[in-house]
Order: sequence, then C-alpha cells, then structure tokens
Amino acid sequence: MKKLVGLACGLALLGSAEAKVVSYDFTITVDHIVEMDNNVNPVYVQSSTRPGALVSVGEKVHGTFSFDTDTPKSPFYQPPAQAQGSWVLYSDPAHYKNPIDAVFQNSGLHTSVPDGVKVNSTVQVIDSATVLNNGDGFWLSNSASYKGEIFTNLILLGDSTGTAFNSAAIPGQLSLNQFNYGSYSFSRMSVDNKWVEVDCDFTTLTLTPPPAVPEPSTYLMLGAGLMLLAWRRKTRA
Repeated sequence: MKKLVGLACGLALLGSAEAKVVSYDFTITVDHIVEMDNNVNPVYVQSSTRPGALVSVGEKVHGTFSFDTDTPKSPFYQPPAQAQGSWVLYSDPAHYKNPIDAVFQNSGLHTSVPDGVKVNSTVQVIDSATVLNNGDGFWLSNSASYKGEIFTNLILLGDSTGTAFNSAAIPGQLSLNQFNYGSYSFSRMSVDNKWVEVDCDFTTLTLTPPPAVPEPSTYLMLGAGLMLLAWRRKTRA
C-alpha cells in the first residue's frame, strides 16, 4: 500500500515537471553554394557536383533542430570579453544534445550526422555585444568527422537592434520576428580536401510543441484508482 502511495506522489511530481529541450521545424531556400579545392580558389556555383552535397540554388529545404536550455557553459573556451554586452558559449562534450537535420527537397540530402558518430555541439548567445555592433545573436553549430570527412551544420539568427534578448542565457523560445536575419549552412570536406558549403535563408521557423504531459490531477486520479484496487484486494483476503 505504501509503495502505491509513493508511486502516485511520484507520478504527480513528474506531471508538473517542465521540458527543458525545445525543438523547431524550419523551412529554408538555398541561396549560395561555394566549392573549393585544397583551401584555395573558392567558386560560387549554381549546382554542386560534390558527392553527398548534390544540391542546387533555389532548392527548398525542410529541417528540424533542438537544443537543451540547461546546456552548461563550455569549460574549455569562452569568447573574448566584450566592451559592451555579453557573448557566452555553451557546450556539453559528454552529451550530444542539439541535433540539426535538414532535408533537401530535390536531392533528398539529409544533413544529420550518422548515428553513433561523436558530435561537437555548441550554442552561442550574444546579448547587445560589441562583436555584433551591440546586436543580439543565437548560433547553434554541430561538427563531426566521419570516415575522413568533416561535416558542419550551423544555424545563425541575428538582431541588429539588440532587442531580441535581455541576457546571454540560452533562450527558451525563438521566433523569426525577433531577428533581422536567419540563415542555415551545411558544409562538407571530403578526404581529398574538396570542400562545399551550402548557405540558405530561413523562410519559416516554428516551435514544435512538446509531447502532451498529463495534468498532475490525472496522475492523482490514477494513483487513487491503484490504491482503491489494493484496498479491495486486502479486504477480500
């Protein structure tokens, strides 16, 4: 009986907990594609010929990304102190918490890193900082090395007015209306040093509702039902 009461109370507390991971759907359009060999002579192209990045300017893209608002500050590096405002880098090397996946409409390319590959994931928040001429910014980046190739996903949101944020904490919610510009880029460096970067402009950014969590009262009703069943069994014994 005591175990059932404890279970009911635990479920009620669980129901009142708040999710700390926020997720977004976005749509973008490919704006620029740059190719470069051996780190020299970058060339803008209308369509990429690089394996794993056969995309074209104007291609529509749908994607998702998420981040944990409890990601700690990076213990290894912090951006330089600003004459004005704040610039903070967040990173949790032990856990990969901030996935980005873009799906290109025509080519079918997925930019998510394969499962099991270690990812260097960072969030940077800029609040009225000198580096952005006293503007605000949100940067989410993932990079990984896989079979000798280097992949990078990068989301940039910027507000030149400096009104998007009032601190450099990781925000719990983002909206395109807060920012003057939003972009996504994907780059890939092959084993033979052939590099391609695909730059895209955001067209929509939508917060994905978290899975519905039952109200605490629902858990309490469940617990009461369990206790009633236990009592009936005891009286019948």
